[in-house]
Amino acid sequence: MPPDSASPLPRRPDHLPRVTRLAAYGLIVRGGRILLCRVAPGNLGAGSWTLPGGGLDFGEGPEAGAIREVEEETGLLAEISGVPVVHSDMGTWDRPSGAVRYHHVRFVFPMTVVGGEERLEVDGSTDAFEWVALATLEGRPLGDLVERAVAALGSPGPKAGSR
Repeated sequence: MPPDSASPLPRRPDHLPRVTRLAAYGLIVRGGRILLCRVAPGNLGAGSWTLPGGGLDFGEGPEAGAIREVEEETGLLAEISGVPVVHSDMGTWDRPSGAVRYHHVRFVFPMTVVGGEERLEVDGSTDAFEWVALATLEGRPLGDLVERAVAALGSPGPKAGSR
């Protein structure tokens, strides 16, 4: 064994713990406004605005997860109104407990509000939600998923979740 092999090797990203996360979100646009939720303090991305949604429970389908998450974070009942866009991303999350490599698979469903009463999530991953005019998004701290969804809305065809 060479004499320097006893010293620890620097940790490379491929030696980090690995996490796969499945999540589902609702893309809801009504009257030129998009429904966004603010990530609560203590959560990855705190202070940024994202689509209502989040991690799937074990055994939960993406459709059910999107519907559940919209209701949990906003009080609104929504139904899926089209096929999802699936985003698959990899990278490194810097967590307080240490960095991890991630593979994040996110299903973004166009949705339409069909009922419920607006209310804030209590003790959850979000601390506010808002109907934000698409024209006023610039300057607001947005998660990458919002930026992708808004870019897709600019493409030809019907706008997701709009009435």
